[in-house]
Amino acid sequence: MTTLVLVGGTVWDGSGGAGRVADVVVRDGVVAAVGAGAAALLGEGHRASSAGASGASGAGGSGVATAPARDVEVVDATGLDVLPGFVDVHAHDDAALFRPGGVDPKTGQGVTTTVVGNCGQGVAPSASDPADRSLADYSRPVLGEFPRRTWPTFADYVRTLAEGDADGRYGLHAATLVPHAPLRAAVVGFERRPADPAERSRIAASIGEALDAGALGVSLGLMYAPGDAADRPELVALARECAVRGKLLVAHVRNEADGLRASVDELASLGRETGAAVHVSHLKVTGPRNVGGMPAVVDHLDALRRDGVDVSADVYPYDAGSTTVASLFPPATADHGVESLLEALRPGTLSRRQVLDGLLEPWAGSTLENQYAAIGPARISLAGFTRPEHEPFEGRPLSDIAAAVGADPREVLADLVLAERGALTVIVFHTDLEGMRTALAWPHALVGSDGLPRETGTVHPRLYGTFSRVLDVYAGSGAQAVLSRGEAVARLSTRASSRFGLGGGRAGGHGGGALGIAPGAVADLQLIDPGAYADRATYATPRLGPSGLVGLWAAGRRLR
Repeated sequence: MTTLVLVGGTVWDGSGGAGRVADVVVRDGVVAAVGAGAAALLGEGHRASSAGASGASGAGGSGVATAPARDVEVVDATGLDVLPGFVDVHAHDDAALFRPGGVDPKTGQGVTTTVVGNCGQGVAPSASDPADRSLADYSRPVLGEFPRRTWPTFADYVRTLAEGDADGRYGLHAATLVPHAPLRAAVVGFERRPADPAERSRIAASIGEALDAGALGVSLGLMYAPGDAADRPELVALARECAVRGKLLVAHVRNEADGLRASVDELASLGRETGAAVHVSHLKVTGPRNVGGMPAVVDHLDALRRDGVDVSADVYPYDAGSTTVASLFPPATADHGVESLLEALRPGTLSRRQVLDGLLEPWAGSTLENQYAAIGPARISLAGFTRPEHEPFEGRPLSDIAAAVGADPREVLADLVLAERGALTVIVFHTDLEGMRTALAWPHALVGSDGLPRETGTVHPRLYGTFSRVLDVYAGSGAQAVLSRGEAVARLSTRASSRFGLGGGRAGGHGGGALGIAPGAVADLQLIDPGAYADRATYATPRLGPSGLVGLWAAGRRLR
């Protein structure tokens, strides 16, 4: 493999400290040396010129010049920042990894490791009956189209990712949590009922097999079917599988609005009972009634840690979320996946009337959040339309669509869900932005994009801009900053790797345990021009990566 030398850049090594001018030498995909004059370690005969500059200009006016000489690539990084590759701890690239260009939104913002299997959703194990598309149809708005290939067990999927990581076929490193929903569906089906003891044992055994194959932990989607039907004994059994292996239990908790504290406590209690470390996905407070509530939530998390619960969280830096349209409807409508929702919304039926009336009030007897009632149709935008007549509605608020149609927003929503077979996503403006800043500042918070990788239509800007937004807006000395630049770089790279058990930034512990930009670490690196670097993804123009990303390498292989 080519030796790579980055000369004279300002190295932010992921330790949390400030940058320092140094050379970085990479051999065989691993950082060999870091320091002033480290390039001299190349020795005689491995000198490379810097003629033929390419790429963006650095702060000192120098370009990025690369010239091979006897298997050496030298990059003049003068005036540029050298950062570790970023780790997206909350990704939904499970299927996108197998689509051409599927992870381009991640590498475009400096991500070199994507962690999939989040929110309890995943593409394996494949349904034993090829005609059974209940899980694929339910998860499609989040994960996109499922790959054509199949995996009999989730452990098989884990091994596929490890093989791809070894030969670089995905363009970045891919690691996975074990998603609860598909493993539960493989045993219980999509029915929303408690598993019996025998079923519970089979679910736990399949999860244990996947963890032993190299999965990083288990992910629960307690807001989504069919995982929301799991009872306490089932959740404890899954937590124990994590605890005995020292792996992480991650959860999209049941309620992020009025019931956030109780939902966090449910997850924390699983950690307390079993000894598993636990992690809250996309920590936020939602709904107008909960604005200003995050400081109390963070205080409670700190109290849990003092009480012995090893709890952390991840955050995305926006005031809106995005998910499947099915989440707007009462949980009972997902008893058999999307088909049961479509049946409930059939025109002229009593069930449709009951479902639509139920959108106006909190759902009695449910711990789940009624987002429609909480924020209303003006703050819910629809996306993912496939029918030509719906093209004018793409990315627009439901209230605007209803006004254009001249009908009640709930009726319009139901009709569009039926016409599009439930395959829509929603962008919901429900998050307290100041609360997000408070959560991001919490010392145990990491960053995850939660981006839904759809190749067409409107997407949430977090898919393309999460990491650049943190670095550009919320780190440093700007008005909205809550982290130092060095701390932000650490949260986006080494701290994420450490928490999720990624040795050297890669699945399976490759890299000898070293993290960041240090001798022995896997060479996941990026070059950015600090004078040109800016977050560009917005709700109006979401498919824009940051400006100023000059180069990106994963295990020494150049990605950009």
